[in-house]
Amino acid sequence: MTDLEIRLYTALKRITCYDPPSKLRRRAERDYGLSGDEAIEYAYENVLEEARAGIKGIRLPKAKPAALSQKAGEKDD
Repeated sequence: MTDLEIRLYTALKRITCYDPPSKLRRRAERDYGLSGDEAIEYAYENVLEEARAGIKGIRLPKAKPAALSQKAGEKDD
């Protein structure tokens, strides 16, 4: 694996370890002293930061993959 692949894999692996919203709502008060909505908001911000750190300094590829070049909501034929 290249350094880039390792960095991206590591970021995605960390993101997958976040609790789902239902679990955050149930346990937020006990574990963090926050309401469920606050815990979800903080987790969302943390996921965004993990993703930003994973792609920091990476340029957009010159040739766009098919999935990125399609408009949102369109399906492959």
